[in-house]
Order: sequence, then C-alpha cells, then structure tokens
Amino acid sequence: MDDEPLARKLIASHTSKIEGLELSGECGNAIEASNFLHGKQVDLIFLDIQMPEIDGLKFISTLKVPPAIIFTTAFREFALEAFELDAIDYLLKPISFERLLKAVNKFFERRANLANRIISPSENETFIYFRADRKMHKIPMEEIMYIESLDDYVKVHLRNKVLITHESISALEQKLSAELFVRIHRSFLVSSKFVTSISSEGVEVEKKILPFGRAFKQSAMANFKLKT
Repeated sequence: MDDEPLARKLIASHTSKIEGLELSGECGNAIEASNFLHGKQVDLIFLDIQMPEIDGLKFISTLKVPPAIIFTTAFREFALEAFELDAIDYLLKPISFERLLKAVNKFFERRANLANRIISPSENETFIYFRADRKMHKIPMEEIMYIESLDDYVKVHLRNKVLITHESISALEQKLSAELFVRIHRSFLVSSKFVTSISSEGVEVEKKILPFGRAFKQSAMANFKLKT
C-alpha cells in the first residue's frame, strides 16, 4: 500500500522477480486496502507510512489479524514503532531489488518456522500450525482426516471444517507423523485413523472414496497393513 504510483510500480517490478511471491493487488490508501483485505487472503503487505487520511502505522492497528508487514518508507524515524508492531523489515526508499529480496527472505523464513512449529503438551497430544483466513490455527493432528493438494495450496480436511493454506503436500508429509499419515496419491495424504475401508481402487474416509495413485499404491497398501 502506497499513495505514490511510481513506488507501487517499483514494488510490483521487484516482487515479480521473486519465486514463491505472487502480487495480489495494489492499494493507494487505507480504505482501498481495508476493502481489499476483506475479500482476499493476504500473507504479506508492503506498507508505506506517510499516507493520506490514515497512515500506515495507524492502519495496521485497525486490523484484527494483520498479515506480515514490510514497511517501505522515506522516513527513518518511525523504525522503532514499526518493529514494535512486529514488522518483518523496514525498507528506506529508494528500495533496491537486493534489499527487498533480503526482506522477503526474512518473511519466507518466518513463515517456514511457524509452519514447522509442532507442540507436544503431552505424549498423547500433538499439534501443528496452519495459516489460513489471515490467522494461525493450532490444529491437533488427531483431528486431521486427510489433506488434499491444490498445486501451491492444500485443503486440510478436519472433522468439522476445511482449512486452505499456502503449503505443498510434500512439505506437510515431512512434518506430519509417519505413524499416522499415509500418502496414497500425489494429491492425497490420509490419516489411517479415519480410514473405514480399503479396496484396490482407494480408501474410504467419511464416506468419500480417495483414489490410490499408481506410484503410491504399493507402498500405501503396505503401510495400511502395518497399521491395522
């Protein structure tokens, strides 16, 4: 968000060169940004401070669950206040591609650390965190029925809801318990706890048939035999 079109154009140009970063939109003021965030899931904002009507610092305070923030400004004096808002970074204009890339890599690192956080309060309870709907969800692994891949996103099917998060199914496979979850297809990772039947075609979870993938069928069948 920046009221200067040239500043927005530069950020758009820089971000277009970074793999794994997709520009969802541009806003010239806080009202536009607020309306935009109501209709979109946004993980990261590039935010100017000196803005008309509502400045960038005050704008963040209006958000109940703000995305990650990288401030982009011509003023040094707001840095302390910005970092008190847990900003990823504070970039001074004019912003070079190298400096913006360094800030974005900090964001990627923080997101990876959050995704990797698994808390074990007891021997029988394990949790994993998913970012969805502009907030972090602490989910007991025991409630995950199966995970469905949607290219760069996944659907996490729980007992009572579905979460969509920016993650790959292969990365989640590494984080989830191998004792509980079985990869049956390039697009499906299934909790053995919720499998009610197994056939040569696939597995049944909550009355839904999930197919075996050719490359995964043999190892998946062997895994299910070990778990039953």
